[in-house]
Amino acid sequence: MKTYTIVFDIGGLFIKTAVMNELGKLVPDSYMIYPSKSQEAKDELLAHFIELIKQQTNRIMDKTFRIDGVGYAFPGPFDYEKGISYIRGIDKFESIYGVNLREELTVRLAKESWFADKHSPDFQIVFENDANLFALGEYATGKAASYGRALFLTIGTGAGSAFLEEGVLVKHREDVPEDGWVYNQPFRESIVDDYISKRGIVRLMREAGMDDTALDVKQAAELARGGDPKAIGVFQRFGDSVGEMLLPFLKTFRPEAVVLGGQIVKSQDLFLDRVKLALGGYGVALEVTEDTSLSAFAGVSLLLRQTINGTKARENDGRNSGHSRLPS
Repeated sequence: MKTYTIVFDIGGLFIKTAVMNELGKLVPDSYMIYPSKSQEAKDELLAHFIELIKQQTNRIMDKTFRIDGVGYAFPGPFDYEKGISYIRGIDKFESIYGVNLREELTVRLAKESWFADKHSPDFQIVFENDANLFALGEYATGKAASYGRALFLTIGTGAGSAFLEEGVLVKHREDVPEDGWVYNQPFRESIVDDYISKRGIVRLMREAGMDDTALDVKQAAELARGGDPKAIGVFQRFGDSVGEMLLPFLKTFRPEAVVLGGQIVKSQDLFLDRVKLALGGYGVALEVTEDTSLSAFAGVSLLLRQTINGTKARENDGRNSGHSRLPS
């Protein structure tokens, strides 16, 4: 019998979702985009999540199949191991602050008759952040597949990061920052997030004396490609910053590759050479992935398989896993 996983990439405005097969490949015609309804009350929002699981289940055309799990790429702050959202103060997902989503969704799914014979005995619900899932997906199907140890950096509104060794996330070890997060690490006059991000580029634009009407990263990139010396300088300095920030982590973690993703890497032609120059002494490969959504989906699928296998191993040892299950 074929098995599938249903994966979600949760954003403040939209939810991207797909069905993945047991090989971690996207099922044709299952990639969908829905409104997130992030401002709804708790019950309405959770009902929305359940409805999306139902719609994705209905896209599986096999007569008989089982769903091994549902996985979510969820924005933070979030306790990913427990499944609890701590998002507040941004007018999105306020209603589920402090809510254990894994438990709530597990209970609700158990009451749904359409799902009763669709889930496997090992069914799991897992949560992770975008950067970690990007890393797992790139290892499973992308640019990091041939590297045993890699550092991942996603650059957008902030700096997401992950450290991966033989396909497993490294979060709590002396050679990586706590949780594998670099965004809050000291850098120059403040922290990494203030420099390696969209606002970091905007800061450089202001320092360069660029006209306020052009204080937009996309516009700045267009100016740089058109030969504007100030804009060119901004992206060169940004590349220097990225390289400088990465150096301490190359020294401690010693990755074979650095894989870059996120919205800002669409401007890689303007700053990547400077990153390579900064990292040149380490002999580390530099890979870039411009579309991170499919990587995140593959990452959720891999995380689910790792979680299920880990749960089975712990149960064989007679210990509880701590993950909620649907009743068989």
